[in-house]
Amino acid sequence: MDSKEVILIIDDELGPREAMRMVLKDDYTVLTASSGKEGLEYLSKNHVHLVILDIKMPDMDGISALQEIKKNNRDTEVVMVTAYASLDTARSALRFGAHDYLIKPFDKDDVLDVVKSGLIKRANSEKSRTEIQQLRKTKEYLEEEVENAKRNFMTCYDGAIKALIQAIDAKDRYTYKHSEHVAQLSKAIAGSLGLSDAMITKIEQAALIHDIGKIGVDELILRKEGKLTLMEFDEMKKHTVIGNRIVNSVPFMEGTIEVVLYHHERFDGSGYPEGLKGSEIPLHVRIVSVADAINAMNIDRHYRKALSGDFIIKELRENAGTQFDPEIIAPFLKGHIPLTDI
Repeated sequence: MDSKEVILIIDDELGPREAMRMVLKDDYTVLTASSGKEGLEYLSKNHVHLVILDIKMPDMDGISALQEIKKNNRDTEVVMVTAYASLDTARSALRFGAHDYLIKPFDKDDVLDVVKSGLIKRANSEKSRTEIQQLRKTKEYLEEEVENAKRNFMTCYDGAIKALIQAIDAKDRYTYKHSEHVAQLSKAIAGSLGLSDAMITKIEQAALIHDIGKIGVDELILRKEGKLTLMEFDEMKKHTVIGNRIVNSVPFMEGTIEVVLYHHERFDGSGYPEGLKGSEIPLHVRIVSVADAINAMNIDRHYRKALSGDFIIKELRENAGTQFDPEIIAPFLKGHIPLTDI
């Protein structure tokens, strides 16, 4: 079979069938079938671009044949052939997917025109399907690239976080493991409050570097064993602002900014650096603030030993509504997060 487009003519009458074949044979590969069943049998085994289908046939009418063709050969265009008496039937065939119809007795030019337009429609449909398939492949490729970018991003993020934590630990022995413990405790609090997995991850990541600004604080102040003077304490408080400048300069750390800057704000508005109060302090910041305070009480400091669990619970209860958000400390007061777990 040559490379010409293939036309199948299905008509039980020899005269119209042959007349149609003679009109089309110079431009197309033309095949013929004398019944609907014969035509469908051929279509099941061969590739056909367009079918010319008579409506009135004894073994299977054209509408039934059209439905079968479209069921199994969706890409094949179909042109119906009808007499004037069955014109309404031919028009209704369009609803079943026919491309167009020819009226007996047909004109040569009409045949050529309707076949050409049907083949153009088929070619355009194939082009559209090819473009859609290509778009799907492109979409899948881009989705994979995005996933790779996310994985690379998280690798860079995790690496940067670890480097920052090591930098803090190297400068201030108190922070050794402190940030990790605060992150674990923040995660536990967030989970007990029913927050989403995405928010819990965000809180955990921010808690890991909440003290990053201590990199910019004088080591003598950080390592001082006695009580800080007012001037020294003012210098220490600058670590929130310094940390804010650090994370602001790193594009993939935007989600940590509020925790780094505000984790020393207090629920009653007496904290620093901006004196935010109540709900002005973002929920994830209030969570990390509680975790930070609990862990600070739970570990040895330069000037005291770790405080007992009972004492920590007493501190939480007495400072509810002042230093701490009562909603955040409730899981500890109710025993939902045992202090033995931190």
